[in-house]
Amino acid sequence: MKALIYERPGNPSEVLKVVTVATPILGPKQVLLKMKIMPINPMDLATIRGVYRTPQKTPTIPGYEGLGEVVQVGGQVEILEVGMFVLMIPIKSPGWTNGVWQEFVCVDEAETLPIPQSVNPLETPQFFNTILTAWVLVKRELKLRNNQTLLLTAAGSGVGRLILGLSKLIGFSVIAVVRRADQVEEIKALGAKAVICSATEDISQRTMSITNLKGVDAVIDAVGGEVSAQCFRTLAERGTMIVFGLLDLERNSSFDVRKMLFYNLTVKGFWLPGWWTNNNLPSRIQAVNEAFEMIRTGHMAPKIEKAFSLSEFKLALAESEKAGRTGRIVFSN
Repeated sequence: MKALIYERPGNPSEVLKVVTVATPILGPKQVLLKMKIMPINPMDLATIRGVYRTPQKTPTIPGYEGLGEVVQVGGQVEILEVGMFVLMIPIKSPGWTNGVWQEFVCVDEAETLPIPQSVNPLETPQFFNTILTAWVLVKRELKLRNNQTLLLTAAGSGVGRLILGLSKLIGFSVIAVVRRADQVEEIKALGAKAVICSATEDISQRTMSITNLKGVDAVIDAVGGEVSAQCFRTLAERGTMIVFGLLDLERNSSFDVRKMLFYNLTVKGFWLPGWWTNNNLPSRIQAVNEAFEMIRTGHMAPKIEKAFSLSEFKLALAESEKAGRTGRIVFSN
């Protein structure tokens, strides 16, 4: 079978290569999945570059999440059957085990998430990195309510677009931050109260002007670096800022400790695998079921923009890093 592999960190288009490997052999409690859709997520590319979380053990097959069809089951498999569609639960030692950018994956039954029959499987491949992340940030971490104001960076990203959709459902306002002026009108149309272009405007000054110097109740930031620093300055008293991404690949940022102290501010990071492992099973099941219901009712449905075969990985990578995309680039079998 075909797989994408890299043997050292670096530019994904330079270090990735297509190889032929043996189709894995099932253990008694395992299932064999034919991978159907495998998103190219920012964290996948950052991991290949060697700048995401911990150093990557190589050689390895990347790919954080994906949709697979069960084509074979082990003798002690209890629930899954041939023909079922499942998601891989990408929580077990993420960054250290082989991922899903391959034609077939052998995985323990316990490491899969069956898709409810009421949900279209084709709307689920970005479940963990996008859908569940957006849902947990809004509903579990920040518990955003009607009449609150959120400052949201990377508003045109998959997570950003879903949060804009949730703002209309829940009733909180969003001041959105984008990198390019040509995104402003589109993001307004998606429901943002106001849109700031970070290329031409100071985020903190414009936000304080929009809020009449009140500031915002919360910040969700996926960028890092100087953008994080500007966002921090917009927080109102007892506000909370969550950083969940490093799109700028800049690990350092400067926060005013005096403001943090006297305004009783909270700044924390969010990483879905960490949230998953630090919450008990009932809490995880409830969040997953709520997110699936959002998919079923059409409130959370990330767009797939283009699909490529594994052999077309250089084209796929180039598309995934183009500015102006409105949906995710994926591999498809």
